[in-house]
Amino acid sequence: MFRYIKNIIKGIISLAEGMGVTFKHFFRKPLTLQYPEERPELSLRFRGRLVMPVDEEKGGVRCTACMLCARACPNGTITNIEKVKVDGKPKPKPARFDYDLGACMFCNLCVEACPFSAIIMGDEYESAVYDKKDLKLELVSENYVLKGKKKEWWKNKFKEPAAVPGERKKND
Repeated sequence: MFRYIKNIIKGIISLAEGMGVTFKHFFRKPLTLQYPEERPELSLRFRGRLVMPVDEEKGGVRCTACMLCARACPNGTITNIEKVKVDGKPKPKPARFDYDLGACMFCNLCVEACPFSAIIMGDEYESAVYDKKDLKLELVSENYVLKGKKKEWWKNKFKEPAAVPGERKKND
């Protein structure tokens, strides 16, 4: 009889703890978004599809077609990087830069390998298409313009670091 009453009391305590958790969550602000109308705010570290943003100060893309990104890519999603040719001589500017979104692992190795910060992982996460051919992108011709926090973050990567007091410049 004593064990029976003890189990009833344990059940009531357990029910009260569960209801306490439920009421605590009941009065919180909801985390749900009404998706197509409301978009989540993504962090700067989010890895969407690869983009080659246009640098407004430079008047074009920052890429020099050095192909370090293509060499760093583990599954060869970056292909067919062609340099601009003027009078038959190649110039350090890409004429073509093909990227296969369907084969990309979003590993960020190509971005890390780029010494000019010419390519970054964008904020686009809706990449579903009906035809596989639409996953092959040409990044130079799309003239991608960054927006929001990612634009400010990308621009700050090119600023000269502030001089440390008491430190001499290399040219001195």
